[in-house]
Amino acid sequence: MAATPTVEETVGHVVAGATAECDKAIALHDYVRESVKFGFNKYFDAAPPDYVLACGYGHCNPKSRLLVALFRTAGLESYQHFVVIPKDILKRAIPASRYWMIPAELSHSYVEVKVQGRWYAIDSHIVDTPLLQGALDRLAREGRSLGYGVRIDSINTWDGQSDAFSQFDEDLVIEDHGRVKDLEAYFRDKRYRNRVLGLPFNTMFKLMGEVGVAPMNAHIDKIRQG
Repeated sequence: MAATPTVEETVGHVVAGATAECDKAIALHDYVRESVKFGFNKYFDAAPPDYVLACGYGHCNPKSRLLVALFRTAGLESYQHFVVIPKDILKRAIPASRYWMIPAELSHSYVEVKVQGRWYAIDSHIVDTPLLQGALDRLAREGRSLGYGVRIDSINTWDGQSDAFSQFDEDLVIEDHGRVKDLEAYFRDKRYRNRVLGLPFNTMFKLMGEVGVAPMNAHIDKIRQG
């Protein structure tokens, strides 16, 4: 079985032949969107980029961390930007037996990247296309505007020349924490919301392991299947 490519190897493969910054940025965005399914892994927000590539699952924060690493390796200036949003966007994307445990406010991140001299904000890389289509279908049938990990007006395409979001929306922002350069320090900060009964999700998911996380990903797979 071939080893999973590293961040450096992935960049070399994905942007091979591309010379314009815009083309490189779009190629890396699309790679993360489709090659890493929206879901969860045992390291949760603390998942290193190489691990996210290897396991093929990640939610907003590890996928954004991965994309920042890929952008930087490709020579693009990029940062992870954290905000606090309501948990409602994840309603029915998480089994009801676990959804109730999630705090009302969640720490979410999107990516800021400088392309050809201009800054753009994106989280359109977070939701893979099969999930977006399945989630939008369900929202439309139910007459709801938010849930299953998306908004009814979510997009997951990016042209490299504008902002694009599949989860974030300015109307959802409870707090804006700006660019975060030291993730470990941020995870210890009281502003960081991803905890349950004082226990960080990073710790809880590590204790659960991949076996404990698998049912959550299976639930999301059902949304993809329609």
